[in-house]
This record gives sequence, structure tokens and C-alpha cells, in this order.
Amino acid sequence: MHVSPVLIWFLLGIAFFVIELALPGFVLFFLGIGAWCSAAVLAVINVPLTAQLLIFLACSLLSLILLRARLKSVFMGKSSEEAESVNVDSAPTTGVVTDAIIPPADGRVKYGGSFWRAAADEPIAEGTVVLIVEKKDLIIKVRALSAGMEEAK
Repeated sequence: MHVSPVLIWFLLGIAFFVIELALPGFVLFFLGIGAWCSAAVLAVINVPLTAQLLIFLACSLLSLILLRARLKSVFMGKSSEEAESVNVDSAPTTGVVTDAIIPPADGRVKYGGSFWRAAADEPIAEGTVVLIVEKKDLIIKVRALSAGMEEAK
């Protein structure tokens, strides 16, 4: 039984696309494009296997270099650090504890017009003004604002 090389390259391209869905690194997609280019060339003219492999390699690399950056934002979406609702600035920022923080449990802090889960190294009572030290995901790390820092402001 003789299988057409056009069909083999076409099916190989589909296999690359399917594997890309399982392993989303967004590289196998371009190997699929290269395989389909090889199938298209073979559909028009008959070329030896080495030429088919060169066409596959050239089309895969060319499409990877020219299209990956554009298509990645289309298929994978854009991510941005600015998408967060409130960012912790490098300037000292304060908030007010609304639910006491008793480590290792988290409390809540009103900061930036929102309520945030907050962690601290030492217990902090409700109503205490705190300094925002760090923000990681949706939890902020705080420490109690000392009397010396309050007077400096």
C-alpha cells in the first residue's frame, strides 16, 4: 500500500497542532505550519525527501521568527503587571487593620480603597495603622507603624 507524501505531511501538521494543545509552548504550532507548507509544495511538484525536509525546516523557522510574537499575544492573551487593581508603590504606603492579624493566620487591611488579606510577623490589633511592606498575589505583608514613623509624616 502506497501512502501519498502529501497526506503524510498534512497529517504530521495536524499532529503538531494537536500536540500544541496538550503542550502549550507555542512552538509546535510553527512546525505544523512547516509540515503543511511541505504538503503544499508536494501537491504542486514532486521533490525528493531531502528537499521536503529543507522546505519543512525553512518554513517552520521562518514562520516561527516572523509570526510568533504577533500570534502569541492573540492565542495566549496579554499579561500585564498593571492589570492588578492596586499596585504597591515604592513609596511608603499605609493602611488600617480591619480584622486583627494574629500570625500565622491572616487578617484584613483597608488599603487603596479596598480590603486586602494581610499577613504580619507579629500580632497587630484591629484599628492599628500599618505600613505596607510587600504585595504578593492577593495578600499584602504589613508591619505596625511605629510611633516614630507616624511623627515623621
